[in-house]
Amino acid sequence: MTSDNQMGLFDAPPPETPPRPEAVPEKKADAARETGQKPGLFLLDGMALVYRAFYALQQARMSTRDGQPTGAVFGFVSSVLRIIEEYRPEYLAVAFDSPEKTFRHDKFEAYKANRPAPPDDLISQLGDIRKLIRALGIPLVIMPGFEADDLIGTAARKFEADCQVFIVTPDKDMSQLVHDGVRILKPGKKQNEFELVGSAEVKAQFGAPPEQFIDLLTLTGDTSDNIPGAKGIGPKTASSLLEKYGSLEGIYANLEALTPKTRQSLEAFREMMPLVRELVTIRTDLDLPLTLEALHASRPDPEALFAHLARLELKSIAARVPAVLRIDAPAASSSENVPAAADSDDPDDPQLIPASEGSEYHLVDSEEAFEALLTLLESSAGIAVDTETTSLDTFAAELAGISFSVKPGEAWFVYFGTPGLDACKAVERLKPLLENPALPKTGQNLKYDMLVLKKYGVELAPVEFDTMLASYVLDPEARHNLDDLAARHLGRQTVKYGELVGTGKSAIGIFEVEPRKLSDYACQDADIALKLRLTLQEQLEQTPELFDVCRQLEFPLVSVLARMEHTGVAIDTAHLEQCALTVKRDLETLTGKIFDAAGESFNIDSPKQLGHILFEVLQLPPKKATKTGYSTDVQVLEELSILHPIASDLLEYRSLQKLKGTYIEALPKMINPLTGRVHTSFNQSVAATGRLSSSNPNLQNIPIRTELGKEIRRAFIPSNKDNLLLSADYSQIELRIAAELSGDPMLIEAFRNREDIHAATARVIFDTAEVTPDMRRKAKEVNFGVLYGIQPFGLSQRLGITQKEAREIIDTYMAKYPGMFSSLQTTIEEARKRGYVTTLMGRRRYLPDLNSPNANIRKAAERIAMNTPIQGTAADIIKYAMCSVSRELNTGAFRSVMLLQVHDELLFETPPAEEARLREMVGRNMVEAAAKCGVKKVPVEVETGVGKNWLEAH
Repeated sequence: MTSDNQMGLFDAPPPETPPRPEAVPEKKADAARETGQKPGLFLLDGMALVYRAFYALQQARMSTRDGQPTGAVFGFVSSVLRIIEEYRPEYLAVAFDSPEKTFRHDKFEAYKANRPAPPDDLISQLGDIRKLIRALGIPLVIMPGFEADDLIGTAARKFEADCQVFIVTPDKDMSQLVHDGVRILKPGKKQNEFELVGSAEVKAQFGAPPEQFIDLLTLTGDTSDNIPGAKGIGPKTASSLLEKYGSLEGIYANLEALTPKTRQSLEAFREMMPLVRELVTIRTDLDLPLTLEALHASRPDPEALFAHLARLELKSIAARVPAVLRIDAPAASSSENVPAAADSDDPDDPQLIPASEGSEYHLVDSEEAFEALLTLLESSAGIAVDTETTSLDTFAAELAGISFSVKPGEAWFVYFGTPGLDACKAVERLKPLLENPALPKTGQNLKYDMLVLKKYGVELAPVEFDTMLASYVLDPEARHNLDDLAARHLGRQTVKYGELVGTGKSAIGIFEVEPRKLSDYACQDADIALKLRLTLQEQLEQTPELFDVCRQLEFPLVSVLARMEHTGVAIDTAHLEQCALTVKRDLETLTGKIFDAAGESFNIDSPKQLGHILFEVLQLPPKKATKTGYSTDVQVLEELSILHPIASDLLEYRSLQKLKGTYIEALPKMINPLTGRVHTSFNQSVAATGRLSSSNPNLQNIPIRTELGKEIRRAFIPSNKDNLLLSADYSQIELRIAAELSGDPMLIEAFRNREDIHAATARVIFDTAEVTPDMRRKAKEVNFGVLYGIQPFGLSQRLGITQKEAREIIDTYMAKYPGMFSSLQTTIEEARKRGYVTTLMGRRRYLPDLNSPNANIRKAAERIAMNTPIQGTAADIIKYAMCSVSRELNTGAFRSVMLLQVHDELLFETPPAEEARLREMVGRNMVEAAAKCGVKKVPVEVETGVGKNWLEAH
């Protein structure tokens, strides 16, 4: 065996006597049919395919848990497996460029001089790609001084008499090699698709057949390789000339017949032309010591192959290998290295098995079948459940049916269409089962099913396992919808809702879907949920603290949030009407000020017109550009605000416009006509930190410090005019968690003494006993900024001071609170080694970008690493508190209800008679929740208040 730098590297296991695949490839395409009995030789353009895989999957940011990029490896190996699976090549090789300069560099020094160096993330994957090629049993061909194109060209010519040759490449230059015995398999737009390119396709695409392709390239040059062509002659002109005159020689023999411009260009190019022709010509005459038998698709090395795939965490590739290569996984790898679940990032990957394959799905549309199902469910130990409805609006939705699964591979759908069962009567019969506390429920996004069933008087319980939330806890930044989970963990391709009912104007109602088809779709959802539970629970059990996060926080919280969403909150629309009038006046005033400053009127909401005013009329310095012109985003305006007052007015104008459109005008329209209240949706599986978010409306974005933000909060009122709203808010919870995590004695002592922490910090960093309001404000910015990795520039922007002053403040803070900073740095270093950060309770967030070679990406990941344990612990604490408070509300015979959760605050509606008892109960549970989640050295405080609206209560 030779090394990578020696001629004719065949770095694969020696050919044994593998079972000979069929001489005719399996794929039913022209390429397969036309091979006849002639064996196929597939020559892969290694580096071109690696580049394509890298950029195709760059946005997916695929990596191992410790941050090692794997996108190029995944894409390349996936393509190789597809070729093996569909074509069953008898002979196969991958050619790579040699790292040394080639003969073309010797001929033309500027050859490829314009090419940037390959990205570090790509280079780092090349070693693994080569290892996998070897483990797959595929010969790897490299020859010093020559490119892969030349190796492929020579091999194609050498063996075309004995084989049908397929060159697998996206490179157009290879078109010059095409003829009846040599075709190109060009990667298609979708991953793992290939387009067969023969002579006709080359002519159709480039306007010249393969035999004229070298002449075409000579005339046009090749910008990607920095090879010049004839000036002003592009592909269209070149192909037209070649069609008319046949060859370069023919063109030059007829120069007088050409236009003056073309003639002058070709005259000027005449001297350079022979060199260019040599540079663009792929060599087919190398002394390449290859035999056809050496290119035999030999037997792979299963041990090495599965070990590499396990190390790179390429589960879906490992799952495909046994069937594609017709080998068994090593016994030792069956559970550890080769998970049975696939890990595809594409739910439409044709490699996936249809979800229903191998399963039994039953349509229940008669009384007899329904009775039999009830008997089965009553005797089961647990069920997966899913509802099908007429709308996503849970208050308007009507049940079309309910699906159940009690064992993987079998499911039932109770159909409420025509002919079918009566929904109300059937649900009434199902109610004892759906509410049975001894019958655990599994599902995907069970909160939706709970809300739908509430309309029918059913309280679905208990939630023992929600697959969406389990996925979220295992990897918060993955995708958690059922289609993606089925593809990634089960290797199953689900039927999508759009495929069931259609899309756009052609969409039909759910009751218009053929019952059997709807049944199969619904059964699929329950069946897949149950199957996912098995695999996700197995993964959770491998990390007990993550399973605890699910069981103690996420799963119990589902019913809490469903109850809050169903309850909703009342809105004072008359107050919002007054706010709208006030905002209209303020916007008119601001508009006048902005026009006066600009010296003319213009459309303030047009970024193009605003950019013209700021950077051309007022001559302010542009900060950054967009594809369409100057950037006028918030960051730019904040930077400009210290240079011109128009920027500050613009920021205020935008803030008022946003609040007007998002809340003041929108909230009255969001009132549900059936309940008279606004029902926000709480999202449990969105924020990577573990925080809840909300939508329709997004209550997290209501500003609490501005006057208008306060007036918006005033519009939230009790549904019963005799009741009160009670707010319970953690006091500086993130700083307390930071003190707990860091163990900094000065911070802990300040909290234990119940000092004003911002004033205490101001005394420390300004070295004074007399703290002014301005000092306290600056200290507050520093306290919170440190948790987000704030830098001098950012602090200077927030405080309106110079970067030098900001640096001095940060340096003083670091000197006075060394424990805080050493803790933050330790967190980053540990995360860099482990690949993730954790909350005090054990929730994880994976941060592969901590090892990114890109400094900006790496720094951003470091800031996330510093803040996530703090924010994530705060999220765990309030979720724990919500579950505890909800349990006591239920068991304590309270009439009070929990309405909202926003940041670190809970909002309740309470009768005045319960106010004192509720205040004590909520405060006690919130403090205990912090201790249960790990905050034990630092005292936690909860501030409560009551009022006739949210503002008064807060």
